Amino acid sequence: MISEIYKFTSFTTSNCYILRPFDDEICIFVDLPPDLTEPLIYVKENNLSIAGALVTHGHFDHALGMESFQSSIYMNLEDEFLARNPQEQISMFTNNAFNAEKFNGEITDIKDLPYEFIKTHYNPGHTAGSVSYEFPELGTIFTGDFVFKDSIGRTDLKTGNHNDMISSIKNVFSKFNPDYEVLPGHGPSEKVSNIRKENVLIKEHLHD
Repeated sequence: MISEIYKFTSFTTSNCYILRPFDDEICIFVDLPPDLTEPLIYVKENNLSIAGALVTHGHFDHALGMESFQSSIYMNLEDEFLARNPQEQISMFTNNAFNAEKFNGEITDIKDLPYEFIKTHYNPGHTAGSVSYEFPELGTIFTGDFVFKDSIGRTDLKTGNHNDMISSIKNVFSKFNPDYEVLPGHGPSEKVSNIRKENVLIKEHLHD
């Protein structure tokens, strides 16, 4: 596997990642924010072929780009309703008349991922269906809005649950390899070991 990972930050501040796990022209997306133009240009300019996308959760800033994505989409179907129906979320955050159509395309359950080298972690809390994707051979974990460098995901949005988040931190994040790099849904990456030492919210819940 190659270590190069392309990162694009959307106008919604959400990160979209493109990686090439087979060391060839095949690439995989992680999360699909609304404005996919630049990532798709990157794919075209580098003559890449898209194998699919791994969506960490169903919030619109990570899933609205599904409408313009022409390949397989994998996610935890616990969040399928959120991903297919973004209008309520958008209205709450933007307070404007922007209309988002319901997504009617195909979404495949992550249980049916065809790649055994990807390890899926179920970490509800931010949403009921939030997951992280680990690539052991790259030493990276894509956490979506579960864990960030200096904070954790909000739990006051639809299907969020604070107790679930605490449980996920204690039972999922605590087991992440300390040498791996966390690539979150917003903001910069950081090593797991540093997050454990420096992220106040993580420390609070790991040791309460």
